[in-house]
Amino acid sequence: MDYQLNLYAFVLLFAFLQGLFYVYQFCKRGLADERASDFWLAGLILALCITNLPSMLGFMGIYILGQDWWFFPQDTGLLIGPLIYFYLKSQTNVQFKFQTRDYWHFLPYLLYFFYHLLVFLSGKEGVDWWAKKVHNPFHLNTWHRIAENVSLVVYMVSSLRLYQRYCRWLPTERSDIETIRLGWYQHFLALVVVSVLAAIVLFLLGLFMPLSYQEDWILRAIVAFNICYISFNGYIQVQPHRLTFDTNQLSGSDAAPNHPDASTKKTEKTDPNEVQVWCKKVEAVMQSEKLYLNPELTLSDLAEKLHSHNSWISCVINTGFQKNFNDFINAYRVADFQKKINDPKLSHYTLLALAFECGFNSKSTFNRAVKKATGQLPSTFGTKTQP
Repeated sequence: MDYQLNLYAFVLLFAFLQGLFYVYQFCKRGLADERASDFWLAGLILALCITNLPSMLGFMGIYILGQDWWFFPQDTGLLIGPLIYFYLKSQTNVQFKFQTRDYWHFLPYLLYFFYHLLVFLSGKEGVDWWAKKVHNPFHLNTWHRIAENVSLVVYMVSSLRLYQRYCRWLPTERSDIETIRLGWYQHFLALVVVSVLAAIVLFLLGLFMPLSYQEDWILRAIVAFNICYISFNGYIQVQPHRLTFDTNQLSGSDAAPNHPDASTKKTEKTDPNEVQVWCKKVEAVMQSEKLYLNPELTLSDLAEKLHSHNSWISCVINTGFQKNFNDFINAYRVADFQKKINDPKLSHYTLLALAFECGFNSKSTFNRAVKKATGQLPSTFGTKTQP
């Protein structure tokens, strides 16, 4: 057999090996840190690697998966959508647990897997007979491709909706949104959409004309790029131990049990006088304990200090200060920055060092918060060294 390593094979092989390396790294870190999202992402990367494996071997002159083992369950397309979705759920909520009811998401793949496995185990003659009498006449391979594309579209829509809800939730609950916004995940979803569109175009073209390996390589190259992109970005993505996004939190269903008349807050108009009383309490604890200096301050932390509940404190901040939680906390940090930049004792600090001293945890968040609060860039407040 004449093996070869051409450019087509090299690109796919590079992504394949990198993917396997990161699968190991994700599993290793997942076990050490008890981080469930790492296992979901490892599964996704492995599924993408397996999807590219037959084409990669084919370009290398190894055709066993396309000839003798062609009916072996080697396609993982029906796994990719659910894995993308459950990675996001577990990454945005450290308390996420895979429930029995969640298994149905993987039912289509299990049906495909066991169908192909049982036929494959019948031997070459059994496979040939089944393909001739059942599989090919009923166009089951075509229906399988359609099911894969439909699955990806459904889970892309579900993942995008979940991601958008997460982005709306972040400013209301966290003060450190920059490092956990998962901007790269949105880009990855866009790449998956491109992959789906490319797959659909190639699928439709394949109905009217035979496609060469080179034409199919375009789709495989996109998958290879996805493997490299999510491997690196997923590995450097931080996950705070207290990140607990739950879609139910956006519905306002968590009434404040420690606050008087909390059960009526959703249906009755909030008393402005009561809100003002609580605004003073919030300001007092912020000024006395300087909670804003904690880069990972959450709404739960503030509510706990005030012996109240998230929903009520959120209502007080939104109604009384006309801000979301993130902007409210950053306003204190910006005010502290404006004081410290004029302090002679801190004259040797750079702007970025001062930002960290005030509770910011990234340069981009600092610049954006100062610009939003004052309408000016941080550099206009002094002559310190730029960050």
